[in-house]
Amino acid sequence: ISTTKTLRRLIPDASFTLVSGNPELDSKLCEIHNTKVIGRNGKNPFSRYSKLLRLFKLSYYLFRCVLWSTLCKIGLTMNKIIDEWILREYNKSDLIVDLSGDTLSDKNCYSIFSILSILIGIVLGKKTAIYSQSIGPFKKITMPLARLCLNRADLIVVRENVTKNYLKDIGVNNPSTYLTAEIAFLLEPAPPQRVQEIFLKENVNENGSLIGIGASALVYRAFKSKNNVYVALMAKIADYLVEKLDAQVIFISHVIIPPKYDCHDDRFVAEKIYQLTRNKNKIKMIKGDYSPEELKGVIGRCDLFIGARMHSNIASTSMHVPTIALAWSHKYHGIMRMLEQEKYVCNIGTTTFNELVSKIYLILHRQNFP
Repeated sequence: ISTTKTLRRLIPDASFTLVSGNPELDSKLCEIHNTKVIGRNGKNPFSRYSKLLRLFKLSYYLFRCVLWSTLCKIGLTMNKIIDEWILREYNKSDLIVDLSGDTLSDKNCYSIFSILSILIGIVLGKKTAIYSQSIGPFKKITMPLARLCLNRADLIVVRENVTKNYLKDIGVNNPSTYLTAEIAFLLEPAPPQRVQEIFLKENVNENGSLIGIGASALVYRAFKSKNNVYVALMAKIADYLVEKLDAQVIFISHVIIPPKYDCHDDRFVAEKIYQLTRNKNKIKMIKGDYSPEELKGVIGRCDLFIGARMHSNIASTSMHVPTIALAWSHKYHGIMRMLEQEKYVCNIGTTTFNELVSKIYLILHRQNFP
């Protein structure tokens, strides 16, 4: 949303197409923002089978593009080779903007999906921008391909210094590499009236101090083998905030997946945490499926926010809400450092209850918390 609005201010007649792995989920919101969505709906886009199928298709599309490009170089025009829905969309575009976020990495994700998508645009001779990202680290097997596509890109915009330094270390010497703020800082929040409607619907009482917690299904899966340490820690923190600060706690879920896909999202994790808490009368969960603007508006009403999703922390910090970031990758440290807030970052793999409490008191003391 922030990307398209920003580019439309610079290029008023621009039109946008989102290549989506989940068009059924993306179409409704994209229609509101005048963005076309292409993709094929699968039975479950979050299944392992779906990921393997996507990998095969991207590899197949790249092969066809390489064959087409090779034939063009020897004077043979065989446009039927790229006469496929996604390749047609690539081919008629003036610019490919890759918004991988933090998935152009092999830490808790597979960079090969982003790499193949970028290489398709490059092989077709399209201007390619790697936009507003935290990149890496890469495994040895994907490193050469990552370096190839990054050095061939027309523009790389990174959102923190850790990434910029990492790219230099792995041999990415693209001169069109720039460091700037994450694009999501520009997202406009929903108006106060809409936020009030959400609070009424979700039975959130704004009397007194309001502290938001953003749970993460990604972190939950990473720590599931450790006796749900993350869930127990967040439940203990929620109870502490109620009992010691007399605050109302709300769990705000930032990644939502419809139940029919049978894939755990942030609401599932919030429910797990909620069930372990003692003070359920002062702990609420935002259960609805809300837009990014609405979620930002809700987060902006908090007196303190503790987030395990970086974009929820971007929403809170850009709304001037004191924020404690629970980090699993370098993007948290890098982005919070740019805001001079790195002292409020905790590594989720090693943090303790006492460390979190000390961060809470440090940040609230500076804010003259009631």
